[in-house]
Amino acid sequence: VEGTEVRSLGGGARVTSERRGDGVTVVRFENPPVNALSGRLLALIAAEVQKAVSADDVRGVVICANDADGFFSSGADINEFGGFSQNSAEHPSREFLFYEMEKHRKPVVSAVNGICFGGALELALCCSARVATPAATFSLPELKIGLIPGYGGTQRLPRLVGLENGLRMMLHSQVVPQTKAEEMGLVDAVASPEHLIDRASQVVLDIDSGRMPKIVTSAYSDRLPSMNEAHAIAQKFAKDVMRLSQGGKIPQFQACLDTTLYGVAHGSTEGLLKERSVFVDLLQSPTGKSLIHAFLAQRATTKTGVPIDGKNAGECPRKAAVIGGGLMGAGIATAMIRAGIEVIIKEINPGAAEAAAKRVMKNLKSSSPPALLRVTTDFAGFSNVDVVIEAALEDVKLKQELFKTLESETNDSCILATNTSTINIDLIAAKIPKAHQQGRVIGAHFFSPAHKMPLLEIVRTTSTSNATINSVMKLAKKIKKTPILVGNCAGFCVNRMYFPQGQVADLMSTKLGINPYIIDRALETFGLPMGPFRLADLVGLDIVAAIGIIYGMAYADRSRTSSVANEMLKLNWKGQKSGQGYYTYDKDVRGPGKPDPERISEMFPSALAKDSPVSDDDIVDMILLPCVNEACRLLHEGVALKPGDVDIGSMMGMAFPSHRGGLLFWAMNERGGAGHVMKRLEHFYHMTDCFPLFKPSFALVRTAMANMPIGVNPTPHREFGSPDDVVVVAGYRTGMGRSLRGGFKDTPVDDMLAPLIQKCLETTGVEPDAVGDLVVGTVLGRGDSAVVQSRVASFLGGLPEHVPCKVVNRLCSSGLQSIADGVAGIKNGYYDIVLAGGAESMSLNPFVNDELQPNPKAVGNTASCYVTMGQTSENVTAKFGLSREQQDRLAVVSHARASVAQLSGKQKDEIVPIATSVKLKDSSGKEIKKEIVVDRDEGVRVGVSMQGLSKLKPVFKKNGSTTAGNSSQISDGAALVLLMKRSEAKRRGLTPMGTFKAFAVAGVDPAIMGIGPVAAIPKVLDKAGLTTEEIDLWEINEAFGSQADYSIETLGLNRDIVNVNGGAIAIGHPLGTTGTSLKQDRASPNYDPTTIIFYFSK
Repeated sequence: VEGTEVRSLGGGARVTSERRGDGVTVVRFENPPVNALSGRLLALIAAEVQKAVSADDVRGVVICANDADGFFSSGADINEFGGFSQNSAEHPSREFLFYEMEKHRKPVVSAVNGICFGGALELALCCSARVATPAATFSLPELKIGLIPGYGGTQRLPRLVGLENGLRMMLHSQVVPQTKAEEMGLVDAVASPEHLIDRASQVVLDIDSGRMPKIVTSAYSDRLPSMNEAHAIAQKFAKDVMRLSQGGKIPQFQACLDTTLYGVAHGSTEGLLKERSVFVDLLQSPTGKSLIHAFLAQRATTKTGVPIDGKNAGECPRKAAVIGGGLMGAGIATAMIRAGIEVIIKEINPGAAEAAAKRVMKNLKSSSPPALLRVTTDFAGFSNVDVVIEAALEDVKLKQELFKTLESETNDSCILATNTSTINIDLIAAKIPKAHQQGRVIGAHFFSPAHKMPLLEIVRTTSTSNATINSVMKLAKKIKKTPILVGNCAGFCVNRMYFPQGQVADLMSTKLGINPYIIDRALETFGLPMGPFRLADLVGLDIVAAIGIIYGMAYADRSRTSSVANEMLKLNWKGQKSGQGYYTYDKDVRGPGKPDPERISEMFPSALAKDSPVSDDDIVDMILLPCVNEACRLLHEGVALKPGDVDIGSMMGMAFPSHRGGLLFWAMNERGGAGHVMKRLEHFYHMTDCFPLFKPSFALVRTAMANMPIGVNPTPHREFGSPDDVVVVAGYRTGMGRSLRGGFKDTPVDDMLAPLIQKCLETTGVEPDAVGDLVVGTVLGRGDSAVVQSRVASFLGGLPEHVPCKVVNRLCSSGLQSIADGVAGIKNGYYDIVLAGGAESMSLNPFVNDELQPNPKAVGNTASCYVTMGQTSENVTAKFGLSREQQDRLAVVSHARASVAQLSGKQKDEIVPIATSVKLKDSSGKEIKKEIVVDRDEGVRVGVSMQGLSKLKPVFKKNGSTTAGNSSQISDGAALVLLMKRSEAKRRGLTPMGTFKAFAVAGVDPAIMGIGPVAAIPKVLDKAGLTTEEIDLWEINEAFGSQADYSIETLGLNRDIVNVNGGAIAIGHPLGTTGTSLKQDRASPNYDPTTIIFYFSK
């Protein structure tokens, strides 16, 4: 090398020119990680080539790349395509490098090592010759993203390799290895990587000296056929074009064929102009925009925001184990074996093990077991694997036991993954707290068949470590899967997003009288491979029913079950596997099944309908827009990271047509965006008598109001606040114990309250003598006793004797009233810092006051003051027509949300573990004391269902509807917050958790006293200068499901943001405590904590 010049573009992109002693200049470019050819990089390459060929002592140029990562170049930078237009002078076909270079007198040769795709191959086609290594591969994959080759590929490639070879490469996005490329005439010489530049330089010299011809590709016609032959060749591809374009729906395939033939007929100059025009038209077409979006979204799935430095980096597993060798387990094993990973499959018996091995062999199309596979019936070798993927039956207890075994059989760094498609991963990991807290548990949800489907949902819990996430992301790359990182919930991202479609389809056929076959046909015409009924048959109606039970428990506010499907199962109609479902199947013939309206008409009278009362567009919207709605929830809750991930999940997981860009892209670009989608859903909601899956989600409504793109979560403008605002700087609570039988049944309120006082002071550094007052809400304790207990708690908690205390009793709102009183005292200057909260022992104080005698003068609403709370619940149901189902549904939601929060440890930072003791009786009946620690809410139950609650009898009224299941539990517990002005918090360096903005109370008819929020909430919103739509979170006290449900509906609150981590029905309702305990941080990271309002019934 005689001299080297380096031109840098920043970001790692640069071009280096090296002058060799033999008169050849080597122009080397790089743009990590895949050497994408951006416009600036192309211009720099062009300038260096022009400079070199203009020098008298240069005989020619070699263009090569820094191919350390296996890329000559991935092609053009697609991010820049948006700037191209028909009149754009920047279109690359007019660039020197793509239009003039081949006409230079001096030879320019490309030296290719690694991937040479798209625009990079078109760059190589402009060269006088191409030299490649055995590792080189070539492709023009532009049709995959809705385009045609736009840098001259449709014109130059057929001239070099022949029309038939060229069309095959382009139409099928064929990847051609070096050997095939050489055979076709695409490659002129081959060299090893270490000799590539020398060999390419020699080709330059051979062309310059006349020993090799200098080919001008666009003018080369030796391999072009006559027009008659060209049309005959094109006819060979007609069926391929029709199939690939889905019957002509996708334009780029026919456009590529037509543009190529145009160049054959009119010459390359006209052909290049035609190519440019068609390229830009496609680029600006709906299909082009959709497929480019899909391509970029797929590339972006690995951008998760998870730290990858140091200990967070993670290692790609080299040895793996799979539990279960069924269709899914064998498919997972196959994918890993193909990637060179050693795999152990664990099965339950020798017969199952043999079957598992055969499945893998069949997947690999091998007659013998692969060397990387070992199938066993024990756990031998598990201590050496890096990851275990459990693919057993969808049974919680089975998976829990398997994970207990895996924890003991594997090493302490082994990743424990589950392939569950619906079960909460925290629940599966509940039996292995050590491994879970180490961050080793994760979800690896493959789609069936696992060795073919490209998507992998990587499901993280709140405990999953960054290293575990990154290790599984690397595994996904190695086994050639597209990963999307999602959060933990029932159904995760893809299955949860799509659960509405089957339920809506059932409603449409049973309630609206729409023929199920017409529904399927409309969705299949739209572009889905199968409609919801055909899909249910494929999955299996028994599986669909089982999954429906899970969704019914997790999302009871909007999920509905199908009675018709259960009737079909009673007849053993399970779908394709039983030969009968919605369709009829010939067991001897593989096929999609035949409609059988007569057979199913007894259950689906609509199956005999010839016409639909709604249009095909309406059918598509009714099925898919609820899925869009659910996707908005996923993004708002942080389950999905970004809209592009949702789109990839919809395309790769549920076969949403890629030429529409994915579910959210389609909704945004073909259905008018958030505002129009919201209006369509509202229309369907009212059309179907308020079917809940059509009710717009909070996330969609907020997005529509802000006129933002679907999937974006806008936050309303917030004020910074005044220095005189009273803020919360700390807040802690106990776990809520079950009264009379829980951990606090023998614990006085002072022993529950004192540790909270200590914790508030310790975490903030506030001096005990700086506290101006202790205000405690309590209900059942006698006034004199309650204040004594509060005083005792203050001393036990470390407060000095000069700090006073008082108790407040506003029944269920006492805890909230205590905070309001503390705020008022600070604002009035009575003191600077207050501890305020509530404490209640419903175990140690009588719940019913037998000494209270009605006043004989009390009549009408005065007499109602003596009505018990349970009776008021029944009064609410009678007066406002609330059903038992409504109350039970609210209770199921309460338990579902509370159990998810508890399993994930969401409240662990707000709950102070309390050491105490309970009185028990031993086997002989002798009373003993047992030392325990209460560190969780004891009333939360996993798996509460509508079916289970329906079996409970009413408590307060014969033939009533208020039961123990849809009412709050009686509980013991305490909660406390530390209050001060914002200026005081700033002086002390404390960050406010929230600001106390406004407070209101309101009275209602005592007979229906639980609907107090309906009167109080409008008052406090008016005081705060806010509207219902501006609130991010609501907390409504669930004393009774009837009262809470009526308040929610009457106020028009969106249930997505009401009691997001469960309410009193699940968590418990220690009367004086609730108003404070529900104050704690209830939100997911995607909620803005600056405007959260809490209301409680009295």
